[in-house]
This record gives sequence, structure tokens and C-alpha cells, in this order.
Amino acid sequence: MDPFAAALDVLFFAPGSSEAFYTPKGGVERPTPIRVIRGQPDKSVGFGEQQVIEGTNVFEIRKSDVAEPERGAVIRMGDARYKLLGEAMLDLEGLSNTIGGSPVS
Repeated sequence: MDPFAAALDVLFFAPGSSEAFYTPKGGVERPTPIRVIRGQPDKSVGFGEQQVIEGTNVFEIRKSDVAEPERGAVIRMGDARYKLLGEAMLDLEGLSNTIGGSPVS
């Protein structure tokens, strides 16, 4: 097995990772859970002469779980749902994608 893939698998089952379910845009939730690492970096946004700190959600998803996460798809973690935004960015080794998400009511 590729040592990078093996190390990534360890990260995706370590504390800070979560089980999630993926629903493609306009599709049906996949029955098999995937693993995600959710980050919540704060982002500073200019608002006139002031700066506003905005909370964001970023998801790292293994390519072996979802080959190409798509804008408009939904990630469900427990009762929380997040709509994926923007384009997924593939990591250097081609093993995982990072994509932003917004809470769905």
C-alpha cells in the first residue's frame, strides 16, 4: 500500500474526524458512510471600514470515499447538514479533496 494513503487513512480515523453521509446534488443519500475531517477556520471579511470575522466550514474528503465532491452536494454528520460550496481542491498526492460547506437548515 502507498505509504501516503496509509498515513491518510490513519488521520481519517483519528480524533477530529467524523463519520458522514454524502448526497450528490439532486441525488439520494449514499447508504455507506464516508469519513471526513471538518475544519472551521475563521475568515476576516472587509465590511466598509470594519472587519467582520466570519466562521467557515471546510471538509476534507478522501478520494477513495468520493472521487469528485461536487458543488451543491450535501454532507450529513449526525443531525447537521452542510451544502458543499465552490470547487473541490485535490491535494498534492491526489488522495483527498478539500471543499467548503454551508449549514443547511
